[in-house]
Amino acid sequence: MSLQTFILTKHPIPFFVGAESLLAWLALGPSPSLVPLILLLSVARVHAQRIIYRPSRGLEAFLSWLFVSIAASLSYRSSASNALPSHTAAFFALLFISGIPSLCAMFAISVDVLLAGRVRAPWARMTLFPTIWALVWSVASHTFPLGRLLSWSPASSSHPYTWMLGYTGPAGIDWIVGAWAVLGSELAGRWLMGRESLDDLSSQSLIHHPDPDATYSETAETSTAPASRKFLPLGAFLFAFSLPSIFAELPRRPYDSSSTPLMVGCVLPTPTVGKHLSLDDYISTSATMTEAKVLLWPETAVMFNSPEERELAFEKIRKVPGPLIGVPFEEYVPDSDDTPDSPNRRTGSKRNGLALISSSQKPGDEIVQYYKRNLVPIAESFSMTPSVDPPTIYNLNLTHPKGITAPSWSPLPDHIRPIPITTSICFDFASPTAFSDLPSRPALILAPARTWDTAVSLAMWEQAKTRAAESGSMVLWCDGGAGGVSGIGGQGIGEIMQVGAGSWKRYVGVQWPFDERKTVYAAVGESEVLAFLVLLMGSGSVGSELLTRANNGNRILVSLGQAIMAAIPAVSSMLRRNRKEPPNLIDIEDEGERRPLLN
Repeated sequence: MSLQTFILTKHPIPFFVGAESLLAWLALGPSPSLVPLILLLSVARVHAQRIIYRPSRGLEAFLSWLFVSIAASLSYRSSASNALPSHTAAFFALLFISGIPSLCAMFAISVDVLLAGRVRAPWARMTLFPTIWALVWSVASHTFPLGRLLSWSPASSSHPYTWMLGYTGPAGIDWIVGAWAVLGSELAGRWLMGRESLDDLSSQSLIHHPDPDATYSETAETSTAPASRKFLPLGAFLFAFSLPSIFAELPRRPYDSSSTPLMVGCVLPTPTVGKHLSLDDYISTSATMTEAKVLLWPETAVMFNSPEERELAFEKIRKVPGPLIGVPFEEYVPDSDDTPDSPNRRTGSKRNGLALISSSQKPGDEIVQYYKRNLVPIAESFSMTPSVDPPTIYNLNLTHPKGITAPSWSPLPDHIRPIPITTSICFDFASPTAFSDLPSRPALILAPARTWDTAVSLAMWEQAKTRAAESGSMVLWCDGGAGGVSGIGGQGIGEIMQVGAGSWKRYVGVQWPFDERKTVYAAVGESEVLAFLVLLMGSGSVGSELLTRANNGNRILVSLGQAIMAAIPAVSSMLRRNRKEPPNLIDIEDEGERRPLLN
């Protein structure tokens, strides 16, 4: 018994469900990897093509969904156990959370299998699933409260297509994943169907049509070499788009004529056992890092019970000389904002914000830059009020350092170098449109966070790096959780500087003069990218139709020409007389003997 017979005939359900579960466990962790994800989708597409018209499709689809969801949830079991009181509650919560993305994936695959037979153009048929895959995850990210956090998309550091994020956003990466899955499933399907005897695979076509008597011999033509060549353009396309990764983007040198050196830091004081970190702990730690130009505290570093308490705290922070300090805080919604007309009104609710404070500011001049818009379901959504105001950009004006004259530092009238800075808070980065309302490109994104588990922190860290790549910026990620990761991402940097408590700082280089033009994706938006992908798929159908009409036109011209020639006997006769007849090699006679060459 061959392996193909074992898979398709003897034990198809254990094989496909087992393979999908194993690949889901490998692919769907906090940092999803490209290759396991492609393999998972390839196996799932072959499985769907096999069962789509079978009576057992309901059972097999349910088993696939169940075991894939369980496998996907294993990577987050520690985070759920730490967040929920019992292991049973954690298991069912993870199964529910992981089951929704699994349903989305199954829906996309099923729609592709059902529609593929109705698409005639080869290119359109090949790009149908990638387009559906990108559309499904785009809709899901705007529908589900978790955004893109649990989407089946590879982490930005696991594939050679990261450079595309500034042009197509996450939809382009999803399209690439779907396209590779088409190639993978095609190769797997042809291997399964192309090396078995007729007896072993009788009535086992890869795509089971409603006719149960369809035999392998009736479908063998689809696995021939010429049919496989139609996938070469797609493979060449995917290979070509991976080539820019060869020229890896290196971090910009801080001390260079085309860059501005900027020292940034994350303030993570070491907690004392049995003691909660206070405002004074953060202030004293910040006072030891005054050589930095930008410092960031973790999410909800301090809690304010009233506006007066907040102003007193800001006054103390302004005494730290030097850096611009990003101060995340939690406060009760002021009475002036908690009005009956407010769409987010909740009596006694809190909100999560961030203020930018420096010693050069006067009392009352601190910039309350941003309030959190996307709240963590259940954990924050019941007790906090989300904001509806998008982030804005603040320019940090750097004066010339010692040893450099003001005119050589900057040709601007005031001889400063502005560094555009924006902010967002933790779970906001799960939204692909977190910075779609910005009027220009920021150089640095301040990203305070506070997660309860390393797996969750890694997942959000990947989302933050992806949003930075989409906007062409750098992100300063500062996670105050016990196992949280902190670092700098974007512009060739993807370094985790710290896990857990422990303050740090480092230099980064900012482009000078800074190009404030938005990236293509930030300028056109997600909907335009999706429209382009649909047009890219439709171009195959249009091209096929044009070629068909051109061929039909050629046949009409040939028939018309033949009719004209038949209607003009004189022209036809003249052409026949001028036509050179081929030599007669049968009756060639010698000049002397006059005998035929062959009797």
